[in-house]
Amino acid sequence: MSGASPRQLGWFFATFAALFVTLVSVPVWLRATGFGFANYDFGIYSQAVARLAVDPPNPWLSGRQLHLFNDHFDPVLFLTVPFARLFPAAKVGLVFESLSVLLALLPLMWLAREGRLSLRGLWLLGALLSFGVGVTLSVNFPVHPTTWALAPMAWLLAALLLERWRTALVALVLLLACKEEFPFVGLALAPFVFARAPRKVGFAFAGLSLAWGVFALVLRPRLLGEVMPYESVPFRGLEAGLGAFFAQRLGRDPLLAMGDLVGAFLPLAAWLTWERVRHGVRVGRAGWWLAAALVPMLGIRFLAMAWREHYGAVVVAAAVLALAAMLEGRRPPWWVLISTLVLLITTNENLLRRDLLGLSGTQGWAASAGCSDAPGRRQAVTQALELMRSAPGPLFVSGNLLPWLAERGDVYAFGGPQPPEVRPHSVLLERPPCGDTWAMPLAEREALYARWQGEPGVTVLVDDESVFAAVVP
Repeated sequence: MSGASPRQLGWFFATFAALFVTLVSVPVWLRATGFGFANYDFGIYSQAVARLAVDPPNPWLSGRQLHLFNDHFDPVLFLTVPFARLFPAAKVGLVFESLSVLLALLPLMWLAREGRLSLRGLWLLGALLSFGVGVTLSVNFPVHPTTWALAPMAWLLAALLLERWRTALVALVLLLACKEEFPFVGLALAPFVFARAPRKVGFAFAGLSLAWGVFALVLRPRLLGEVMPYESVPFRGLEAGLGAFFAQRLGRDPLLAMGDLVGAFLPLAAWLTWERVRHGVRVGRAGWWLAAALVPMLGIRFLAMAWREHYGAVVVAAAVLALAAMLEGRRPPWWVLISTLVLLITTNENLLRRDLLGLSGTQGWAASAGCSDAPGRRQAVTQALELMRSAPGPLFVSGNLLPWLAERGDVYAFGGPQPPEVRPHSVLLERPPCGDTWAMPLAEREALYARWQGEPGVTVLVDDESVFAAVVP
């Protein structure tokens, strides 16, 4: 089968890049720059990127209250350092997140150019990779290297399918560098590599995966000190017995999240099944080998009940590339393409709803739970941020503001994990219910806001309808 032409590939990439940036990236960036995300991963990793640029190799994150690589082991963050020295860390993280999706489209184009994927299959799988719920939900939960992993995952599987072993090893290193779960993916793919690649490549692939896993999970705590015990998360609830353990994981919410993740894949899966039953057409065997990448990731997500937020993007990438191998250049019928597009639109209802509400002016782009993003809010918060950028520390802020002060090593989120002996010298708080703060109920934030306003000795710098900033005794 002849490969796609450069012109066809150019139209494909331009179309999906424009659609993704317009419908997904820009709304996320508008919400982020409008302070619509609280101090979850956005605050943590913005500070990680900022601090790596000035205090490598394992900086202290005041917003997380531990050293960076004592949390997750994700040295892929070092790639951001040159950019974090020139631009705000929060913006660097946002761009890297969207760029990872666009880079993941290139392996599909590679397969199409080599004649291993039909043009119609390219457009179908490109839609699944760009707008699958797992991807859009991940990008709408900025930022996390687990989302960034979708690009090296796509490159890894495409390189294995095309037997480009050096590219596969480079992609494997980048994948391993995204999170400590990915050595299990490398080991799951090792039989495929041993079956097809030169023996030295197989040993390099398996040995690198094993060594990385041993370092990340066994040696890292001995070298760096106590690390977060994420490996225990999948087994929480076992003390209640196996019945209760699996009942939790098969409950309504986990099942709905799993259904959202796989829903748009159903038309293609149904067509492949029909082709096998009705016409005896087998799917490509390599696809089943590459689908082994999904096994450890799905197992971890099932046991940890982790299907939403940043957990789905890399799963979608692995599924799409495995399907590319199964198709072996065949052209899916039009009904598969159309029904997949319909499912992608309907299952992304939350994303489209936010876009429509923002475009219509019904709500601000940075609206969040309880916060309508009223006119003038963004400007007021921006001015207060600039005023407090050099305020004496420790500086306590609303959680959604921490990413924009990430270069500081003494910034904390109200209600965050800091110990009680850390007392603020300066405070910057959005008027509740705006400014969602990690782990602090709304009633407590309202009480804190009122207390700072009336406390003796407080030097009030800003106190308006949007924000309160002060130096406290």
